[in-house]
Amino acid sequence: MGIKGPIMASRCLTDVMLRGAQPACRLSALLPHLFFCRQAHTDVHAQKPSRFYKAAHVTPAPDNAGYQLMLDSKPVKTPGKRLTVLPTLPLALAVAAEWEWQDKGKPQLHTMPMMSLVAHALDQPRPLDKVIAHILNYVHTDAACCLYEEGALAQRQRRVFVPILEALHGDLGWRFVLSDSIAGSPQTDALVEGVRSWLAGLDPWHLAAAEQLTTTCKSVVLAAALLRGHIGPAAALAAARLEEDFQAEEWGRVEAGHDLDEADLRSRVFGPSLFVRLLQLR
Repeated sequence: MGIKGPIMASRCLTDVMLRGAQPACRLSALLPHLFFCRQAHTDVHAQKPSRFYKAAHVTPAPDNAGYQLMLDSKPVKTPGKRLTVLPTLPLALAVAAEWEWQDKGKPQLHTMPMMSLVAHALDQPRPLDKVIAHILNYVHTDAACCLYEEGALAQRQRRVFVPILEALHGDLGWRFVLSDSIAGSPQTDALVEGVRSWLAGLDPWHLAAAEQLTTTCKSVVLAAALLRGHIGPAAALAAARLEEDFQAEEWGRVEAGHDLDEADLRSRVFGPSLFVRLLQLR
């Protein structure tokens, strides 16, 4: 098996999710394959002594509450000391795979995007109103609504963002205002309340994903469009990088600069995208 670590495993899962028709069936079939192939590999090759567990696995949680993540015989707990119980088996297997692909030493959190979101959803370190207020801070400066002055970049922004905004208007009734003002794009009170109401209706799992997508893309529009299925993660990533890619086309890419930024952004967009897809699989 050519997968060598948690980043490649996560990328493989995401690629299957994005490939062609019926992605849910293929993804559901691939998750146990990734997990058990790694487990079979560890049976042959002894674990390095610096890893404090031999294997990660999943068991049914008590009272049919979901699926419990285990390291050997011990349940995994979040930083807030909550048991890591996942609502769907595919998500539980994906998180277990992240633990299983840790080779040695302490777990490397930057290679565990699913676990990070799970911990955030379970611990809920801030009150709901604080989380919603944080996301709403992006409404009046949304990257999808703040355009450049008329020119090639503004034309490209309109081609990308207007269809997304129209899809959200038809779906949720949101009517965002576009602006090329340096002060941002002030939105109506009705729009703000509509976004607030939608966020308040999300469960902790989807709210954790929405918050990460919003802060990463600097856009409530892109976060909502992705969670509502109007765009995929590749389109969300391209939209979030639109301005930077345009400038790179004009002035060139900075080695070890643009590529690292893109890799980090890709992880923070594709991670929650895969996370919410796995929540939907049963």
